[in-house]
Amino acid sequence: MIAWTLDRRDIRAFVILAIFFSTLVAIAAVILSGRAAKGDRINRLVTDKSCVQCDLDQIVLHDTDLAKVNLENSSLRNADLTGSDLEGGNLADTILSGAILTDSNLAYSNLQDAVLSGAVLNATQLNEANLRGAYLGDAVLDNAMLSGASLDDAILIRAELNNADLRQTNLRRVDLGGATLRLANLRRANLIRTNLANTDLGKADLQGADLRRSDLQHANLSNAVLRNSNLRDANLRQANLSNAILIRANLLNAFLREANLSDSELQQADLSGAILNRTNLARANLTGTNLTGANLRRANLQDATISAVELANAKLCETTMPDGTISNRDCV
Repeated sequence: MIAWTLDRRDIRAFVILAIFFSTLVAIAAVILSGRAAKGDRINRLVTDKSCVQCDLDQIVLHDTDLAKVNLENSSLRNADLTGSDLEGGNLADTILSGAILTDSNLAYSNLQDAVLSGAVLNATQLNEANLRGAYLGDAVLDNAMLSGASLDDAILIRAELNNADLRQTNLRRVDLGGATLRLANLRRANLIRTNLANTDLGKADLQGADLRRSDLQHANLSNAVLRNSNLRDANLRQANLSNAILIRANLLNAFLREANLSDSELQQADLSGAILNRTNLARANLTGTNLTGANLRRANLQDATISAVELANAKLCETTMPDGTISNRDCV
């Protein structure tokens, strides 16, 4: 019979292995317990439509009825709620970073101060939703419906809102810096003091929108419709407004230095007191435009449609006139 002799090193090795396997068992128990607890929370969410301050990260609930759900102050990071109905739900202070909400219904929901960074909300219904103070940086909202929603003080930097419905939406003081809103419908939207610097609003519909004191530096508004819009005191420095429709727009005291307004329609617009230094107005239609006190120093009016009467009260210095001549009438 073979006798086994254990020295101290063998005993130490056995102890280490015992501790290791005990730790693995404990970890497995915690994981299983956590999964069971999350399963209970999900069941409670679906059954009772309430789970306040819950950890629901990475849950998958497609096409689920969660109307009027209460998820206040919960965490749903990277959750997938595609096609689910959350109409009228309370998601205030909820974290939805990276969540997928494509084709879901969040109309009339409360998302105040919610975090939706990088969330995907393509074709999502957010009509009349409360998104005040919400963070939607880098979120994707292409074809989303936000008509009548409130987004006061929300942050949507670099967000994608192509072809989104934002009619009569409250976007006052919202940060949309670097966002993309091509073909977006912003009719009669409230954009007072909104940051739209470096945004892409190409072919967007901004008829009747209120853009007073908004920041549109370097923004792309080519082919945009701004008929009857209010851009009083707006900053449009180096903005691209080529082929834009600005008929009867209010641009009183607007800052348009080095902006591109070539081929734009400015009939009956109010540009009184506007700064148009080095602005490109080539081939623009300025029939009936009010240019009283407007500064057109070094502006380009080559082939523009404008009469001497409309230019009578403007400031001209090194200005290229419609016929190609240079006017120094008001140079000091």
